[in-house]
Amino acid sequence: MQTVTEELKISIERLYTTFSRYPFSSTMDGCPCCVSDTDKEKIHTKQLRQLNGDELSRYTFKAITTWGDTDDFKHYLPRIFELLSTTDFIVDTFVVLGKLDYGKWTTWAAKEQKAIQDFLLAWWTDMTKNKSYFDKEAFIEIYKLLGDIDPLLDKWVITFEDNSFKNLIDLLDNYYHDLTNKSNQFKEIGKGSIDKLLVWLNNKQGIIEKGFFYYENIDKEFAEKISNTLYVIEHSA
Repeated sequence: MQTVTEELKISIERLYTTFSRYPFSSTMDGCPCCVSDTDKEKIHTKQLRQLNGDELSRYTFKAITTWGDTDDFKHYLPRIFELLSTTDFIVDTFVVLGKLDYGKWTTWAAKEQKAIQDFLLAWWTDMTKNKSYFDKEAFIEIYKLLGDIDPLLDKWVITFEDNSFKNLIDLLDNYYHDLTNKSNQFKEIGKGSIDKLLVWLNNKQGIIEKGFFYYENIDKEFAEKISNTLYVIEHSA
């Protein structure tokens, strides 16, 4: 398991508590063309928390659509989300989080929706602190579920004490032109939210300058990337 924040750990435990009312079903229906007895055995022979990514990957792909129903998915949801947020889960983020919309999660009980929202924000915060790169896919998928970019930006606190600053520079280095040109890469984010993100990024010039001097004698290659990033922002207005 990767190093994670305490906030993320708490939100994962809340998922287990919230969705514990949905029992394991040994007779969960699966399409016979795409779900084999071996597939079923993989998720039926261990306790929920002991299931690993390999064992849950096929179920995650097939959940609700051709294997089990929404209540079955709710049973496995805490472990799937835990694997997604704390390991190199082999199932793409858009597939995992897409199951929420397919299962009409906004019609679920209020406490279930709240537990998921809290998890998404805790996971996003964890990514900004612990990943050294901007996870565009996770950013877009979380935004789509929350429908609001403000909490994502509020949770992204920039500091040199963790990876949040490197995360920022990676976003600017790889995607700033796409954002300013309204590239299709961000077509699922509304124009108003893109504009908010650009204002937020442009307001980070001060800390980017500080970052250059901070890294100048620590990591010259990264300092050069910071300098290039700052130039792009200053000359794109």
